Amino acid sequence: MKIRIRKIKMKYLLIFILIIFLLIGVLRHFLLEKRFAKSLNNRALLIVVENNFMLLPKIEEDYEEHKSLVNTFFSYIFKVDKKDLNNISLPEIVDIYAEDYLANRFKNVAKDYGKIVVLSDEKASYDNFKSVLISLDGEGKTIDILLDLHGGSDSIYFYNQEILKHSIDQDKDLSLSQKSLNIGYVYQTMCYGEKNMEIWLKLGAKVVNGSKGINNFVILAPERFLYLWTHGKTYYNAVNGGFNFEVLIQKTIGKFLPETIFSIKDDYLESSKMIFAGEKDYKLE
Repeated sequence: MKIRIRKIKMKYLLIFILIIFLLIGVLRHFLLEKRFAKSLNNRALLIVVENNFMLLPKIEEDYEEHKSLVNTFFSYIFKVDKKDLNNISLPEIVDIYAEDYLANRFKNVAKDYGKIVVLSDEKASYDNFKSVLISLDGEGKTIDILLDLHGGSDSIYFYNQEILKHSIDQDKDLSLSQKSLNIGYVYQTMCYGEKNMEIWLKLGAKVVNGSKGINNFVILAPERFLYLWTHGKTYYNAVNGGFNFEVLIQKTIGKFLPETIFSIKDDYLESSKMIFAGEKDYKLE
């Protein structure tokens, strides 16, 4: 009987958490009404999202401890049967369901862009990324780049590839001796993104962000950033707005589910802090 009561309580807690997600998102959307569809029509958004089955061991440990609750949550947002999730690992869930889910969320909130290109799985290879970037540059649009990838202190992980950052700097296809690429911003979720910001600036980006160390806030922040930036916020305010939004959500959930994957420690915040290079006040006109 106690177990049944506990399951009922957890179910209502989950529903409450989902309501919090919806209310905060809806209310904040109403606070920003101005759209910049005309300005965005002359821009292209290049999204690269690939997890490569890589997750921090602590995240997987927390997931296994609260698997039933988390999979119930995943079944709601991914619209899949919970039984299907119970039979696969967390990295597989991310690769099969989360990547497409996030990419579609990004596309929806950035729908006013003149062109949107999404690269995931095999298409998220470094060579293909280069090819698409160069092709978009030839179309004359300003290219905004969202990199939802993993990173190390000296490398970026594209699809099944660890690309050393200095090799991008020296890439002949992206020769720095030629004219700069017409890149607006490069938004990075990867860990240690601060280490490679200068590379994107040299390639032509107006502004870049990156975390100081391991970035713990990569699920909700990118979508919120896109919404804020496409509604006229400066790059600095849009990036930090997305970051603070995800922190708020995790803190809210953490009050009800302490010591889970949603709990936040001070070192998580410090490590994930966003650093900027370039024109921080860059925005749509």
